[in-house]
Amino acid sequence: QAPGSYPRKMITIFFILLACLLFIAYLDHWQPRDMGNYYLSFPMMIAHRGIKINSPENTISAFREAVNMGFKAIEMDVISTKDGSVVCSHNHDLERETNGEGWLHQMSATEIEQIETGVFSHPENRKNIPSLLDVVRSIPANIRLNIEIKFDGVFDLSTARVLARMIKAKKIPHKILISSFNPFIVLYVRWMIPNVRTGYLVETPDMIKWIHVVHPDCFHPQPDLLTTDVLKMCKRKNLPINVWTVNSLPAIKYCKNHGFQAVITDNPLAMSL
Repeated sequence: QAPGSYPRKMITIFFILLACLLFIAYLDHWQPRDMGNYYLSFPMMIAHRGIKINSPENTISAFREAVNMGFKAIEMDVISTKDGSVVCSHNHDLERETNGEGWLHQMSATEIEQIETGVFSHPENRKNIPSLLDVVRSIPANIRLNIEIKFDGVFDLSTARVLARMIKAKKIPHKILISSFNPFIVLYVRWMIPNVRTGYLVETPDMIKWIHVVHPDCFHPQPDLLTTDVLKMCKRKNLPINVWTVNSLPAIKYCKNHGFQAVITDNPLAMSL
């Protein structure tokens, strides 16, 4: 055995063990950051893509309708255009809900301005796809925003990067929470926009394990995922629960009785509870 090889092996083993211990600590020993004064009530009712009775979802009219009905928080979906504008839309595929063709993220902001949404849901009251900047200018600054970032592929951080620049330039005066189904987006926002709180959206049990990787500030599950074990984990971590999308009044009452921090809903009657 060459002189000095044994100490080098021991040093290598030491650093491997140290890395393993640090990784285990990262996965288990974390706490969400304080949400500050984001919540205005418990549970806070969040209008899912606005209120869509009279107007298409994710439009200024739908958001204003929610505000007029008394909602203090609004959830909206955002996608970035090819020239770096952020617009409110649930789908990249324009043919799903608009009179346009092709893919939203492959078009410019000017091209998007010519497209109307709601062709199937509100054919008599179609609206333009709004930019996020136009939306925040149209909604009172005291309204809380839950901005959900959509993505075209698991490593698509394009919208997150554009939104980060907007936030750093202080173009959004509202208290905001950024959420996504994509754990890499949640992780990016947590580290690149540290003054903004994050929410991790999940719709399957397999997605829950990523919580311990991305360390969100709140948890956005579907109601059926809130098993006893999941609730225990949230309680142990002091992890706020913003449950989606809850529309029946008995289910909303259940969320209220169980102390969830927020309910994302399509039901305007939620404000009467």
